Amino acid sequence: MNLLSIETMVGQLQHMSLIVLILMLVEWGILIITNYVESKKEGIVSIISYLIQSIPYFLLSKVMIVGTMFWLYEHRFFDLNFEWYVWIVGYLLYDFTVFFIHFLGHKVRVLWCIHGVHHTAEDMNLTVVARGSIFDFVFTPFNFIWLPILGFHPLMIFIIEPIARLYATYSHLSEKFMGKHYWLEKIFITPSVHRVHHAKNHIYLDRNYGETFSIWDRIFRTFQTELKDEQILYGIMHDKLDSENIWHVQFLLWKELWSDVVKAPKLLDKVKYVFMPPGWNHLDGGKKAREYRDEAWLSKQKA
Repeated sequence: MNLLSIETMVGQLQHMSLIVLILMLVEWGILIITNYVESKKEGIVSIISYLIQSIPYFLLSKVMIVGTMFWLYEHRFFDLNFEWYVWIVGYLLYDFTVFFIHFLGHKVRVLWCIHGVHHTAEDMNLTVVARGSIFDFVFTPFNFIWLPILGFHPLMIFIIEPIARLYATYSHLSEKFMGKHYWLEKIFITPSVHRVHHAKNHIYLDRNYGETFSIWDRIFRTFQTELKDEQILYGIMHDKLDSENIWHVQFLLWKELWSDVVKAPKLLDKVKYVFMPPGWNHLDGGKKAREYRDEAWLSKQKA
């Protein structure tokens, strides 16, 4: 594969976002007609969120993201060609980076204020893919922007990234269309595996960070299969957030972080509120996802 053919492929993939949007609308329409979604307004809020978050991406992509990637490629450590195995290594490195950045999005509160927007939906369907923060542009590019320094051509990344996003779209399919596949989830993030990730059940909290492959979660012991006797409840652990309110979805987590920072008595505590995991507080350390999860497993074992 030469550079000219790759440029042609990149041009064809520019329509990927439109394809994903069409798939979202088709699935959403079917779910509404069959009365399978509890909230019809959630899909609208998700699509509005997508349009809002696309604005800074559109304004900054060529100047900051694309420009940075080509600059890094000019100063690359290695000269990599376009052999088939380079594509595989590139995809694996990209997927591991997504896993790691995703993990940080759940463990650092200021990053959770960005990533948590995606988790506010209380129905699972393809429109959830569109539910992102207006501040995603300062977070998501780290999934791939650094790869050219290793020698991966930016155009190669511009092919890998949309293909991976298309797979991530598939993983958000409603359980009405896609059930559980035990054998497939041994390697891949299936819709069932990703539904667990979107659950607010205590036993499922902060599991399954992968995008394409489940191997990273298995290696770092963050994998959790969907349990037969534990029906998934979607959303985040928040009794005041309205998943149909665009202002709540985009800004309530930020408002609460700011409130905690202001109220903290010491400078160190203020800094900790920004960088410690969600649930931390300066009074007694708070209760974080791991504690909730351990308690849920203990309760299940006793039952």
